[in-house]
Amino acid sequence: MPARDDFAELLDEGLAVDVEAHWGAGFLDGRCLPGQPAWTWPEVTRPYLDGAERLLDMGTGDGSQLRALGPWPLCTIAYEEWWPTVPTAAETLRPHGAHLVVCLGADDNTASVRTRPGLPFASESFDVIVNRHEAFDPRDVRRLLRPGGAFVTQQVGGDEESGLRALLGLAPQVHADWTLAVARSQLGGAGMSLVDGAEERVPTRFTDIAAFVAYVRSVPWSVPEFDPAAMRNRLAALHERCVRDGGIETVSHRFWIAARVD
Repeated sequence: MPARDDFAELLDEGLAVDVEAHWGAGFLDGRCLPGQPAWTWPEVTRPYLDGAERLLDMGTGDGSQLRALGPWPLCTIAYEEWWPTVPTAAETLRPHGAHLVVCLGADDNTASVRTRPGLPFASESFDVIVNRHEAFDPRDVRRLLRPGGAFVTQQVGGDEESGLRALLGLAPQVHADWTLAVARSQLGGAGMSLVDGAEERVPTRFTDIAAFVAYVRSVPWSVPEFDPAAMRNRLAALHERCVRDGGIETVSHRFWIAARVD
């Protein structure tokens, strides 16, 4: 299907999408086509849940990713700090027995200084900690895990942010170096044994400028200076590329890693 050629209407549509209460709403199904790595989150996570009694989900968002991992251990706790998604997370998780905590998460993993407090849970509280696209303090993760416990995380790598910014004519942010190797180093430095992991870079395609704008608004930490009025000419040029080529592409940079406490 050829791309629509009504830039103003598409731009307005992208700016009108509610991207707060349900993170990912800006993806616009069928119009933002994210690349998929060779693994899925349940595939890499479920083996570590076998026999676990206490599970923590870091940065649960709207709770849908944790819900997909069921059945859960008897004691399952999730935390979230983004207030707009908390009601949705509560609706998703509490009927199934999970406890939802609202608290601050960790500083970004590439931050030069850590300023946030540790998570409000007792040491050695969990058999498994899962983390999908949430920052983490590796030493705090180590503190929270029982001996033999496992940490499994999937992260959005720095190349994804850089590719998105490049489409807007922006330079990479200074903290763009976030890769599997860096995460391995952080977890190893915290005294955890690395078990498994993988990393891929696959294309993501936007069929029109509405999907692209809505997605950019979904990840404000990646493009904090996004200003649709000031960038209108750039967005119009991207729209013309969508019309001419059927879409624009950037990179999806994903990696996952599993580590244990000896």
